This record gives sequence, C-alpha cells and structure tokens, in this order.
Amino acid sequence: MSFQNLFVPRARIATFKVRLQIEDLNNVPPLSGVFYAKWKCQDQSGSSPSMPVVNQEVRWAHAVRKTVDIPISKDGMLMPCELKVSIKQEVYSHVRTKVGALAINLSEYARLSGSSRRYFLQECKLNCTLKLSIHVTQESGPENYEIPPLDRSMVLTDLNDMITNESNAARSGRENSTKGTSFSSRQHSIIRQNSGNGLVAANSTSSVHTTSRSNTTDTSQSCALLPIDNTNVRDLAPFQRSSKKNQQIVEDVFVSSPTLPT
Repeated sequence: MSFQNLFVPRARIATFKVRLQIEDLNNVPPLSGVFYAKWKCQDQSGSSPSMPVVNQEVRWAHAVRKTVDIPISKDGMLMPCELKVSIKQEVYSHVRTKVGALAINLSEYARLSGSSRRYFLQECKLNCTLKLSIHVTQESGPENYEIPPLDRSMVLTDLNDMITNESNAARSGRENSTKGTSFSSRQHSIIRQNSGNGLVAANSTSSVHTTSRSNTTDTSQSCALLPIDNTNVRDLAPFQRSSKKNQQIVEDVFVSSPTLPT
C-alpha cells in the first residue's frame, strides 16, 4: 500500500489488476544507439529491454503485470493513480538521453474492457508517439464509485484507422456516384428508346408545360372528332346534282315503268 493510502479507510479502497503492454515508439528518425522505456506506478517501477530503431520504429511489446490500490474520495469519485512512462536513448552504453515522457491516470481506465491507443509524448523534440495497451480490472473493494472522464488531449488516433476510415468513406462515395450515373444512363436510354418508337417521354421537371400541352392536345382532338354535316359536303361536291339526276332517270325507267306482258 502506498503512503497516500495510509490515511484512507480500507472500506474506501478498491484493488485493481493492471495489465500494461508497452508496444512501440513510432515516427523515430534513424538515430544511433538503443531505446528503452522506464515505467513507475505507486511504489513499483521497471524498464523494458533496449531496442534499436528499425524502419523509424522501436518495438518492445513489453508486458507489465501489477496490482494497485486506488482510494475512493468522500464524494464517491475514484482518486487518481498515476502511471509514468519515460522513453530514453542510450548511446555507447554510458550516454543516456531522455526522449520524452508520458503520465496516465489509471483511474480513467477502471471500467474499460481494454484500451490500445497512441499517445503524444510530453517534452519530446522528435515528435514521436508511444503505443500502449492498458487493461484495468477490479479484484476487490467497493464498486459504487464514479470514474473520472478520459483525458483525450494526449491520445492520437492510429494512422491505419484514419486511412481505413478515409478509404471506406471514399469507397461509399464512389458507389453512390456510380449508382447515380447508372440511374441517369437508364433514364437517357429509355428516353432514346421512346423517341425512336415515336413516343413522347414525360419530364418530371416540366409538369406545368406538360399539363398545358396535354390540354391543348385534348382540345384539338375534340375538335377533330366533331360530327361532319354531310349535306354541306354533298352541296359542295362537284357533279353531285348531275349524279342525282342520272340516278332518278334510272329509277324511273326500271322501277316505275309497268311490267310488259309476256
């Protein structure tokens, strides 16, 4: 138990199991020497093995297992439990330089199932990012407490995740554009087909003009279907009266004449 927990009743102390994985240091220039990570939490400390820079990256995959006691304040909030990680460079086995440091409050990760994130290093001139995997699970103690909000000011979204999200967004945009183009092509093909067959395709954006044209067409069709006065046509037709006169003579000779005796 740490010194700060000596004056806190045991009923307000929760015990957690911390699994820390120091993954890698990214965006490192090709420097000489080796790099190692040194960590400290409450009364425990340790360090990772020393590794060189390979492809602008220092990879450790160093696992840390420890148990911490975190007190609960009187207002029911889980009190801070600081984890410090320092990155150092070693050259020629006797020159050690501090690259950067990181301070994390483990209380913010108390109810998370697991976290694997990249963090900006503080006091770092190389613009490096450190990747950590943190798992905090409660083993004993009271559970009716609140956890502080997660500080995201030092959290960096992984570049691979950003590239994946951008690729998915671009892919969905291309699919929507392709669908719109296909639909427009089908519309144009239908219009061309109808135009070839002598049909008229209606356009949805010119409904007012279409309505006026349809009204005009209906009026012209109704005028074309009006009944025709045949008497006027017979009067105007040439040779109509002479043909009637000839027809009357034929009827007088063959119909009205008396039948001759045999």
